[in-house]
Amino acid sequence: MRGSRNNKDIKYFSADSVDLKESLAGQSQVFINDHIGIVVNGSPKLAPFLEEGAVYHIVEPRLLLVLSGHADVSLNMERYLIDKGTVILTSADVIMETEMWSDDMQIFGFLIKDDIYIAENIVVQLQPEEFNNLLRMAFLVWNIANRQSFHSDTVRQLVMAMVSEIICIKEEHDFSDKSELPSRRQQMFHDFMKLVNKHCERERNISFYASHLRVTPHHLSAIIKEASGQSVMYWVDRATILRAKVLLKTSGMMTYEVADRLNFVSSSAFCSFFKRETGMTPRAFQKAQE
Repeated sequence: MRGSRNNKDIKYFSADSVDLKESLAGQSQVFINDHIGIVVNGSPKLAPFLEEGAVYHIVEPRLLLVLSGHADVSLNMERYLIDKGTVILTSADVIMETEMWSDDMQIFGFLIKDDIYIAENIVVQLQPEEFNNLLRMAFLVWNIANRQSFHSDTVRQLVMAMVSEIICIKEEHDFSDKSELPSRRQQMFHDFMKLVNKHCERERNISFYASHLRVTPHHLSAIIKEASGQSVMYWVDRATILRAKVLLKTSGMMTYEVADRLNFVSSSAFCSFFKRETGMTPRAFQKAQE
């Protein structure tokens, strides 16, 4: 049934909703205050607040260095296979779906509370020297954060330097990987998904996305089907449902307010769409979360 594909609940995950020190006691080293959270040797498999197969609304930006193991995750519906030596940088308010992570997976993670702007999600596999350099920077932040007197500006500047270094490395990798450029079909699917994640709250018309990608709606439909095995509207509807669930669960909005935010012609049209995709009404979804 069409509605069964989107029926995962979205779990709200922020620094304010989880006591990292208590949850990870004995498993890893944790530092957290009003400016930053740092986890050394964190294991997703052992974290009681993380579940395989779950969907999370990640509130704050994250910077993660994968020390060991591997995982299969999606960020804003873009899938990534993550391995040792991968660095992950996410912006605020990301939708993360977890398919699996290995038992031996460990991360060095930063939860960024200070106002550090991250424009887009970055997932990149680093060369050993690149990874070790970032790891040294990470331990420097850890050591300075744990001093008796916390210097917020110093820590913030160091984290910003790590973010800048990751962006530079990503740009260098993109430039040097010209021999391994994705096919036009894969590139268009990637560009399409970026547009969907940016505009799905207001635009659900194939013509809109085709126009931005400078192709006909028919051509776009064919390319997306070939690249992903799913239709254009599958991805647009899926993104819309994820946004709707986040708003219904975390914003305190009424159904009609969510319908207006997502540019539906009426509250009843939104309710029909939501029930078709999830098997329940928006109000029933909110009650289930309560």
